[in-house]
Amino acid sequence: MREQTSGFTLIEILVAMTILFAAVITGMMAFQNNMQNSVKAAEVMHVLSQVDAARSNIRFALQHDQQTRGQDLYTQDVKIDWQAQEVAYVPPAPFFDEDNGGFNQFAPRFHLYAITLTMQYGTTTRVFDYEELVWDENMRQASP
Repeated sequence: MREQTSGFTLIEILVAMTILFAAVITGMMAFQNNMQNSVKAAEVMHVLSQVDAARSNIRFALQHDQQTRGQDLYTQDVKIDWQAQEVAYVPPAPFFDEDNGGFNQFAPRFHLYAITLTMQYGTTTRVFDYEELVWDENMRQASP
């Protein structure tokens, strides 16, 4: 006769524990990865939220102090390094003057700069390259 047993064998319990352990470890690793990615995304968003303020400060510095070609800025714990290199010094587009029957030409009034903007916050560093056109504050000719 066969004896009736109730319960699980040791092998069945070990297999079930191994499967459970693997599932728990996988879940923990996924959660940890998700938390790291969330922190990184928050840092990137914080840096990107400061781009407009940095560009405004750079534009102001270039327009009012032509000797300034780069400096460090800090805004909301974001370290901002920038360099500006003048690309062109150009006049406004000529316009047709009906009274004289010809085109009026102007002296150069606009500076075009190539800007390299480096922003750092926490472990995040972003570099932006763009061009900025600023009005020459030293030019005092009347505009048409």
